[in-house]
Amino acid sequence: MIFVKMTMLAFLVDQAQQLCCALFQTVLKKVGSKKALWEQMRSLFHCFKLTSMEMLYRAILHGFVLQEPVITQDTS
Repeated sequence: MIFVKMTMLAFLVDQAQQLCCALFQTVLKKVGSKKALWEQMRSLFHCFKLTSMEMLYRAILHGFVLQEPVITQDTS
């Protein structure tokens, strides 16, 4: 039951953000669909250290610089 309540709370917060956050609305309009937005968000979370949702949305909206990966373990 706790999981269900937490899921509903997360959904409520998400819906409030979609209605009230101008940055989110602008990014969604640029990307075109929620599916495309979620795919871009997932790929950015996977590849970059993001400190806020605002940083994530601004990266999608304005673009970002791709850099070579930093290798953390030398296998040679």
